[in-house]
Amino acid sequence: LGTEPNQPKQWYQRRVRGSSECGQLGINDSGEYIDGRKSIFSAITTPGRVHSFFTRDPRTKEVTRIPQVSVRYVSAGQHHCLAISTKNELFTWGFNGHGRLGHKTTEDELIPMRVLFFRPGDPHLSVRTAKCSYGGCFAVNNLGNVFCWGQNQINRLECPYPVPLDDLYGWNVHDIAPGKNHHVITADYSAIAMGKTTMGELGMGPGTKSSSRPDKMHGVDGLKSIQCAAGCAHTLLLVDDSDSEAKKLIDDLDVNHD
Repeated sequence: LGTEPNQPKQWYQRRVRGSSECGQLGINDSGEYIDGRKSIFSAITTPGRVHSFFTRDPRTKEVTRIPQVSVRYVSAGQHHCLAISTKNELFTWGFNGHGRLGHKTTEDELIPMRVLFFRPGDPHLSVRTAKCSYGGCFAVNNLGNVFCWGQNQINRLECPYPVPLDDLYGWNVHDIAPGKNHHVITADYSAIAMGKTTMGELGMGPGTKSSSRPDKMHGVDGLKSIQCAAGCAHTLLLVDDSDSEAKKLIDDLDVNHD
C-alpha cells in the first residue's frame, strides 16, 4: 500500500492484481470475454486501483457509493476479499458461495459492498479486526467477541450472515488467524486453537486429537500474543517479551524437535 499524492497519509490506495473471475478484485469487472465458443477470464498483471466502496439498501436493493472511504486493513480468501475502513465499516466482495460475504445472499459481488450487520459506533457491532478464511470470514468486535459467516468446515457452520461464535464467548479476543484446517486465536494472555491436527499445529501437546471446539495451547499461558498466523500444518505466535516475567516464561518453554 502507498499513500495517494496530495492526500494525508491516512488515505491509502487500494491496489489489486490477479484474477477477477469471481469479482474478487473489486473493480466491477470479472474479466470475462468470449473466444470462439469458450468463455475466458483475463487477469490483471499490474496493480490496479479499487476506486469505490458501496452500500445496498436492504429494502429497495438500491446501491449507493460511499464517498472518501479510507481503508486501514485488508484480507483475502480463496476467491473473496474484505476491507475495514478507518470508520470501522466492513466491506466484502468476490465469490459468495455459502454466503461467505455476509450479505444474506449467495450472489457474487464485483464491487466492495458494506456488511450492514456491523455498525460503527456500537461497541457490540463495531469491527476491531476481520479475516477471510478459506470459505468464509471472521470478525472481532470492540468487546472482543467473535463473529463468523460463510462455511466453516471445522465446526460445520454454514450461514450467509454474521453469527456469534459461542465457543469463544467470555474471551476477550484480540486476533484470529483462520487456516484451511485449523484456526488460531489470541485472547488476553492465552492462545487458543481449534480444528484438525496432523503435525501438532494446535499446540496442545503430543497425542492431541482434532477438535471442533477451541482449547488453550500448552506452555503459552501468561504470554501476551501480539499476532498469530495459521499455515497449512503449522502455527506462528508473535509474543510480547518486554518484561522479565515474559522472558522467563519464554525461556522455560520446552521445545521438542523430535
